[in-house]
Amino acid sequence: MEFPKVEIGRRIRMMRRELGITSEELAKRAGVSQSMVSQIERGLVSPSLETLWNLANSLNVQIFAFFDQTDGERVNVYKKDDELVVKRIRPNSEYHLLSPSIGKDIGFFKLVVDPGDTVEDQVIQHKGEECGYVLEGTLIVEVGSDRFELVEGDAIFFDSELPHRFFNPGTKPAIAIWAMTANWR
Repeated sequence: MEFPKVEIGRRIRMMRRELGITSEELAKRAGVSQSMVSQIERGLVSPSLETLWNLANSLNVQIFAFFDQTDGERVNVYKKDDELVVKRIRPNSEYHLLSPSIGKDIGFFKLVVDPGDTVEDQVIQHKGEECGYVLEGTLIVEVGSDRFELVEGDAIFFDSELPHRFFNPGTKPAIAIWAMTANWR
């Protein structure tokens, strides 16, 4: 499956225009150059996950809104073979989109983190709330100054505005089901 850079660029341009902001303003908000925004919107480059994350926050959407393949349907069913995998620059962390994002208040996905990998090198924070349930392995979740070790069957809930990150200290992949709200309205 090829990275959908043209479709992602089209969606970013559409969302930017709906907000009534220029590409220069979006670039400033996201901490990238205007040239980078232009190249992304025209589908000429494949942006990093960090750049997509910054663009999503600047546009007040979840990052998965760039990948959603539905058009606001009221019921969506995702079959295992239809799962969209969004990989980080490092290939050992994957986000598997399990729900639509555009026009929705919650994003639902499967998080797979290989042993020794950190999902975010630096802590992140954004509007909304998150909760996760560990299916396999061990996942360390740092929220603010607290550190939580989660194993199979453990769950966590936290305010996403608190600085957070996760990593896998174990010897096998950590797999978790995760949900995030988008409380920017």
